Amino acid sequence: MNNIPRLERQDGHARFLVDGRPYLCLGGELHNSSSSDRQYMAKVWDKVSTSGANTVIATVAWDQVEPVEGAFDFSIVDGLLEDARLAGMRLVLIWFGAFKNASSTYAPTWVRADRDRFPRADRGPEPMETPFSYKGSMPRPTLSVFSPELFEADKAAYSAFMRHLAESDREHTVILVQVENEVGLLGAGRDRSPLAEAAWHSPLPQELRKSLANNPEAFGPSVSGVLLSALDEDKSWAEHFGDGNAVADEVFMAWAFASYVGGLATAGKDILDLPAFANAWLGPQAGQDAPGMYPSGGPTAKMLPVWRAAAPSLDFLAPDIYVPNTAEVMAQYASPHNPLFIPEAKFRAGDAFLAVGRFNGFGYHVFGLEDGREGNQYGEACKAMLALTDDIVDAQRDGRIFGFALEQDEDAVTADLAGTSITIRNAAKLYTAMLLDAGVVLPPPPELPGETVGAAHGHTPGDGRPFGLIIAAGPLEYIVVGQGALLDFHKEKSELEVDSVRELRLKDEGWQEGRLLNGDERLQILQGDKISASRIRLLEAVRN
Repeated sequence: MNNIPRLERQDGHARFLVDGRPYLCLGGELHNSSSSDRQYMAKVWDKVSTSGANTVIATVAWDQVEPVEGAFDFSIVDGLLEDARLAGMRLVLIWFGAFKNASSTYAPTWVRADRDRFPRADRGPEPMETPFSYKGSMPRPTLSVFSPELFEADKAAYSAFMRHLAESDREHTVILVQVENEVGLLGAGRDRSPLAEAAWHSPLPQELRKSLANNPEAFGPSVSGVLLSALDEDKSWAEHFGDGNAVADEVFMAWAFASYVGGLATAGKDILDLPAFANAWLGPQAGQDAPGMYPSGGPTAKMLPVWRAAAPSLDFLAPDIYVPNTAEVMAQYASPHNPLFIPEAKFRAGDAFLAVGRFNGFGYHVFGLEDGREGNQYGEACKAMLALTDDIVDAQRDGRIFGFALEQDEDAVTADLAGTSITIRNAAKLYTAMLLDAGVVLPPPPELPGETVGAAHGHTPGDGRPFGLIIAAGPLEYIVVGQGALLDFHKEKSELEVDSVRELRLKDEGWQEGRLLNGDERLQILQGDKISASRIRLLEAVRN
């Protein structure tokens, strides 16, 4: 029997081990409904098995596996396990339980139909307008996270699911479990149902107060500035904060959702100790600047310390990234306490290099993996990094790696690795300027092929940015992978020059040495129209 997948933490660094070896999760999440039908999935497996990915995120829906209370049917899970093994893929399974994208559409009919046993959330007399809705639309069900009956029913189903995995997946095809999906409350800062009001008029949880007292800096000034007044007196939320305090409302909901999700994770780990996590619908963001416009109580960046205090059984909290400021979001979630794992994102190859190379991420996944065009750029990025898994994970541990993706307004970025300063430049811009000085005008580059075919969300362009990663492989030796970048190396009190550049070619067995590059080819070591790799050796002369 293989070793169970696990996160190994040491000296502020985490690495993910599968079958006892370092593992990078690079792949994608399937569309929400894909995994509900094995026949539909047959063509999906054919496609994703050659996509360059090694990990597929798929869903398991409560309403499908427990259509009648207490009667479970996990045949859909068995199909996923068997077909993933045949395709040579590992699985991350999402438990679509009581909460998915801040609503409860995956709760079984017997749950949603019994409003006495399973009460709904109450958004108050004047709920906010919510995203993805429109005037005259039918309401989406939202169960109250404060319902003990709901928690027990969800826990029973989730525990049965984990028990089935423990019995049916001794090969550990499933390497991680996501508990619920983008939880929180839309339409109001907090739930005002009778159960929620009872909690609002109860004392603040002791664990929250203890965590805040021990490390107020972790909560950030906007949150701790509101909560610190609640440390000294054993009063209720209502007595401390009254009505209309947006920060208190969000913390209140975060504690409730984190306790709920963490409780499920604890129950599951008692059966099968797979790493478990929760994911976030980001907020605040453009057009969604108040809790309730984005899911109030979800594991947003400001709520991370609340979630860590309420749900210690969760191994990490993960952002779903669809916003343009990707590096900023990655920085908010990547920390010694929270290794970076991205379960949903756009097809944007450069962001995968950023996540792994700059923020020590161990997982990056695009949404709608089955939409990917054959030979798409993101798939090539997955292949390139997976072939360097051991080198990348060791370099993450030692601080010998740097990822980059230069935006339109960035001509260069600088990194310090192994005592050497490295300037990464936009090769196309620089090359165009140099030729212009000689009177040669280059035409604009053609648009890259789209990343997806027939995607529901429309055209996804290729990533034209200079992007990649650099690994310091030894004294004066570097491995570079990516596209469209030119590199300059500098060292204080030394003069460095390029000694040799060896092209690397990706084969089934990994990166193999190719041409020895010199002359004009050194003007763009990483090619501009496709992902490439090289090994660079430097020559050093120490200045007197």
